[in-house]
Amino acid sequence: MSGAAEWAMRRSPHRAAAALAAGVMWLTTACSGPPEDSAPAGEASGTPAAIAEAEPGTSLAFEWSANGFEQIEARYQWSGSGVRDDVFEPNFSLSVPETDDVIWSSACAAGGKVETRLYLAPPKGMQGNRATFRFETDSSATTLVYPARYVADGQYDGFAIVQSASDPMFTEMKQGQWAYIQIGEGSDATKLRVSLDKAARSLNAFLPACSGTAKAAQPASATVTASYVCEDGRTIVASYLGNDSATAVVRLAIGEEVLLLPQAVSGSGARYETKVAGKTYQWLTKAEQGTLIVGSADDALDGAEQITNCGAG
Repeated sequence: MSGAAEWAMRRSPHRAAAALAAGVMWLTTACSGPPEDSAPAGEASGTPAAIAEAEPGTSLAFEWSANGFEQIEARYQWSGSGVRDDVFEPNFSLSVPETDDVIWSSACAAGGKVETRLYLAPPKGMQGNRATFRFETDSSATTLVYPARYVADGQYDGFAIVQSASDPMFTEMKQGQWAYIQIGEGSDATKLRVSLDKAARSLNAFLPACSGTAKAAQPASATVTASYVCEDGRTIVASYLGNDSATAVVRLAIGEEVLLLPQAVSGSGARYETKVAGKTYQWLTKAEQGTLIVGSADDALDGAEQITNCGAG
């Protein structure tokens, strides 16, 4: 998440460019003298066009065109799936492919809802854990406004927004080419411009699984079991349970210890997490690789995580 945090802290270079352009225009006019149809002496001559255009409006798209703010890099791409099985849940995300570097992650919630996480640093002036999320695209007629809640859970800190699967935001994402988002208010707000390339196709795959308008793939009735040989010599037997719950579960047998880990949000691959006896356990899988991460469940403790890499045996 370091890329998103960096965007939240950097100032946009476009403001300096706009101010410089305005200064050049003003000096050119002053040196060349007033045109024949200029206002008489003593009357207001008006604000230079470059300065007037730089005044922020209510539209985020207008403000971006006038002042500029950070644009998310092209390496971040939209992806989505409506498949639900023993390993994966329906998801929609903006991330760097084949990594866990994710900025936006949406998952289905109960009652035809969608919970979206934006992994952005909180504005400095944020009060408590509440903020305002503003959204529009280059084709929007108005700015959409939503309440957002900042959730700090250690590895994936970010803002949570809950919406209906039929929310107009998703419709606008399908129709636009660029999205403009803002978290917070005033000079401390985080503002980003995001390409919507492949967003429509990804949403078309994801949203039906949340709204119930199309039937998502159901879990297999049988449990899928795989063995992993780890770098420390241990063997982990992972059983991806076949069940009808909305959240997939993996059962890890590590020696004589058995753990049940529900699936959690992940930018790439699959991630399972639980807390047991003062410890957090995470199981990350991708292709034939598995990673076990054990840490302290108490955020106040500065204990190092133990990371063990494993491969399918």
